[in-house]
Amino acid sequence: MGKPNVKLFMILALFVLLFNVGKYGVLETSDARYSEIAREMAVSGDYLHPNFLNIHHYHKPPLTYQITAIGYKIFGINPFGARFFLQIAIIVQIFLVYMISLLLFDDRKISFWASLIYFSIPLLFFSSRFLTTDIFLTTFVLMSIYYWIKYRKEGSYKYLYLFYLSLALGFLTKGPVVFIVPLPFVLLYNKLEPSKNKFSVHHIISFVLFLCTASSWYIYLIWHNREFLDYFIITHTVDRFSTNRFHRYEPFWYFLVYAPLVSLPWSVNLISLGIQCKSYFKKKSIYTVLLATIVIPIIFFSLSESKLILYILPIFGVFAILTAKIIDIIDIEKFKKIYFFNFIYAILLVSLFVIVVPFTKYSISISIVIFGLFIISGLIYLYRNKRMDIKNKVVILNVILAIFIIIAGTDVMGNNQLKIKSSKPVTDFIIEKHLRDRTILVYNTRKPSIAFGLNKSIISLKDGSKKLNRETQFETNDEWKKYLLDLKDPSGIKSLKEIIKNPTVLILYKKPLPKAYKWLEDSYKNKVKMDKWYIYY
Repeated sequence: MGKPNVKLFMILALFVLLFNVGKYGVLETSDARYSEIAREMAVSGDYLHPNFLNIHHYHKPPLTYQITAIGYKIFGINPFGARFFLQIAIIVQIFLVYMISLLLFDDRKISFWASLIYFSIPLLFFSSRFLTTDIFLTTFVLMSIYYWIKYRKEGSYKYLYLFYLSLALGFLTKGPVVFIVPLPFVLLYNKLEPSKNKFSVHHIISFVLFLCTASSWYIYLIWHNREFLDYFIITHTVDRFSTNRFHRYEPFWYFLVYAPLVSLPWSVNLISLGIQCKSYFKKKSIYTVLLATIVIPIIFFSLSESKLILYILPIFGVFAILTAKIIDIIDIEKFKKIYFFNFIYAILLVSLFVIVVPFTKYSISISIVIFGLFIISGLIYLYRNKRMDIKNKVVILNVILAIFIIIAGTDVMGNNQLKIKSSKPVTDFIIEKHLRDRTILVYNTRKPSIAFGLNKSIISLKDGSKKLNRETQFETNDEWKKYLLDLKDPSGIKSLKEIIKNPTVLILYKKPLPKAYKWLEDSYKNKVKMDKWYIYY
């Protein structure tokens, strides 16, 4: 590896991340939900009251939706516009990982390795394909860590203000979880790096700045309706941690098992190499600080009732930095087995796409198969190259693997949209048949991807599905009832019969209409089946 050039790598990474990222439609559930909320925000111009299928939706602060809405203003309301700023956020994170590592170790080689390792962590590039809050949260988490290190090392108060501002923006992205990674890092790092300043008015002002910025949206809502106070504190903070109110049934060991899996092969690398140099993990060492910043959040989320794999995404910047440093200090002889493991893992994974996928129900472009064969040849050449340092080779190998998986995975998703919970072929059909201007009815399921794909409001027909249970306590009028008809209520049936007097499109997913609704089916002349979808018009 030549002289480290992180800027050049960032350009390459951005190109790879943006390549065909809009090829497939938004996916149920989270990707479609966040994309649709941002679409409604962009269309309505109301950037403070998020709406989801025309009903207020306050589960998350608005910053993710606001950033995504800007993407729509630039690129239009489409999957590329929804995901564009995700990729920009990842590029910023790569740079932050590089800069944090440079501050901690003052070594450009280690810092460059850290940025490459971070890019090649599967959970990171997996999360770049779907819109969620976690990518943006991770950006602000890493930003806060960077500015805290700068403040402790240099003593300039501007970094203290930027630290608190970063936390505030993270709070406006996903609430109190913004503290879960930076807090253990700050508390432990402070023991290694004494403060350059005594307590002063700047500490008070910067903290007040954080409080005012972080709470601004919440205070605005509570000022207009006191019920929001209980809603945010109890429903979306206490209950999310201590109860299963949001119906996520993963066991305690969920993160203990899946965290290593979604970071392969780096998790194996870090664990095996870390054990070999465990003497470095002293009570007061940067190794211990970084390890604790990884482990403590995993324990915290394991204790929580609510578990999703992307919750732990913010730990992986620190994970990459620690891994890069461990690689630097480990003896070359001890590294050879690790490199062989990484090589075999990469070959098997690429072979999965090249050999196995074409014989499954999933379609893959022949160009990707050819690209995969080329990558396998390149990996073999790299493995046999005696001139390159083995540590550089293992990092480069995993970057090559990541690039291939991103490009190949995006191709597979684009060619198999109905199989990966994208409704784009359905909405494309409706548009091609000039049916978009009709009232769109979706029976007994929540499908925001339909509203997004058609860029219009839809009517959900609730017939007992819990997925269509909505929080309507913050609605100020009955306008929302136009978009959610309860068919268990006679008034809902009456409203539906009035609606279908005019041309409509009825969409079903997985199951055909029950016999009790034959009168509804008979009101349509045409029926088309697309995989698990039924379209009546």
